Amino acid sequence: MHTPPPASSPSPDGEGVSYEDAKEAVDAVIAWYGRQLLDARRSGDQQRQAELIEQMQACAEDRRRLIDAAPAEMARINDLYAERLRNLGTGGS
Repeated sequence: MHTPPPASSPSPDGEGVSYEDAKEAVDAVIAWYGRQLLDARRSGDQQRQAELIEQMQACAEDRRRLIDAAPAEMARINDLYAERLRNLGTGGS
C-alpha cells in the first residue's frame, strides 16, 4: 500500500489541489451521508439506508483512489465532490 502525500503538498503542476484538499472534499460528502444514514436508521427507512451505504462505499473508493492519483485526477475528484456537497446542501442527492 502506498503512503499518501504529505497533507500540505500542493500538486506539482500548479493546479493547486493537494491530496489533503481532495480528501477533505470527499470526507465532507461522506460525513453528510453519515448524518443522513443516522436519520434513516432512526426512522427505519431501510431503502434509504441501503442507498446511503452504497453512496458512502463509492465515496470511500474514490478516497482510496486519491492515494495514487495524478494531479489532474486529484483536481477532478476535488471538483466533483465540492459540487456534490453544494448540491447536497441545497437538497440534491
